[in-house]
Amino acid sequence: MNCKKLISSTLLWAFLVNAYGQGISNSSQKSVAAYTGPIIDMHMHDYSENSYGSRIAPDGTQAPVSLQVFHQALLEQIKKFKIEKAVVSTIGGEGMFKADDVIIPGYYTSEPPTDTIEFKKKIESGAIQVFGEIGAVYGGFTLSDPAFDHFLKICERYEIPVGVHTGGSGMDITYQCCPNFRLKYGDPYTVEDVLAKYPKLKIYLMHAGEAYYEHALRLMTQYSQVYVDLGVILWVAEQPMDYAEAFLRKAKRYKLIDRVLYGSDQMVWPHAIEKSINTLNSYDFLTYEDKEKIFYLNAKTFLKL
Repeated sequence: MNCKKLISSTLLWAFLVNAYGQGISNSSQKSVAAYTGPIIDMHMHDYSENSYGSRIAPDGTQAPVSLQVFHQALLEQIKKFKIEKAVVSTIGGEGMFKADDVIIPGYYTSEPPTDTIEFKKKIESGAIQVFGEIGAVYGGFTLSDPAFDHFLKICERYEIPVGVHTGGSGMDITYQCCPNFRLKYGDPYTVEDVLAKYPKLKIYLMHAGEAYYEHALRLMTQYSQVYVDLGVILWVAEQPMDYAEAFLRKAKRYKLIDRVLYGSDQMVWPHAIEKSINTLNSYDFLTYEDKEKIFYLNAKTFLKL
């Protein structure tokens, strides 16, 4: 990664953890039919020494003071909640997190890659097993931009799942780090051309569309290959948490629970994993079987584990 991209990724990360940190909810709800079995987390992040930094969450929890302590805290959460596998994409360079057969290496980018040969080599070596998180919205792109085509074609050929950020982000992000960010680029409907062009591509909409959750649901009923992960909408702030509950109620009603995946998007706060798990377990309209599918079984199917 060149210096320009590293600085851009680091600025984006710094803004996100600050903006999102202001909205973490500490509310708790009574859990009904809580799921306590193994979990597959479809949405984690790691950092390089240059991109990591600590922040204090509004609930008073200090993010780990160093990358090494962050890794230790993350590993503790993985063990505590029986996280069997986790899709981990590194923001701002090469990740160094080690966790015995748990990590499924992702590929984070906010713009189309440029080197198809290197991309293919990383897939063949196992260094890329999920193309995502693709934060195209932060760079002013959508996944349907022609610049992504060659890489999506490779992913379809090698059956590499693609995870794309949908929905919004933190307040004033356009002014802080990402001048090309536009909320409209986070609409799941911007992915439709990709679905039409690559019918065998395995794709999941991260954050379940967030503000556009109705569009995520409609896309799921239109295209049978579309999955979603829940990401930050389970914990980051009250507004997205409202979207999460509304989305899940409708997903259950529309018989789409089989394509909903758990993802924490813990950023620099390992304790957010526990928050998101507790939120999902608190929904009494979901049965134990529904939660087992979301936390574990659906991801096993999607990833062919």
